[in-house]
Amino acid sequence: MTEKFFIHGYEVSFNIHDGEHGVHVHVSQGRSRDMAKFVLAQDGNVVLSHNKGKLSPKMVRAIQDALIRRYTVIVNGWDKTFGGHHFDR
Repeated sequence: MTEKFFIHGYEVSFNIHDGEHGVHVHVSQGRSRDMAKFVLAQDGNVVLSHNKGKLSPKMVRAIQDALIRRYTVIVNGWDKTFGGHHFDR
């Protein structure tokens, strides 16, 4: 099962195999999978982990800001999917 939502035309998701890692999301668009990965930190910040899709700095900031605004929703979705969470940062 994959939990997903959309930000600025990009699919933001985590899947059932992500549970052993800290809270994070993958960004994809169309057939381009795992274009970027953002890691949520315990302090409410969101950090870019990788940008394989070469998203522009402006788009990275826009997605990052949207993820920060949805921080609680993402962590709650993680908890619902995995039964709890931890942070790697």
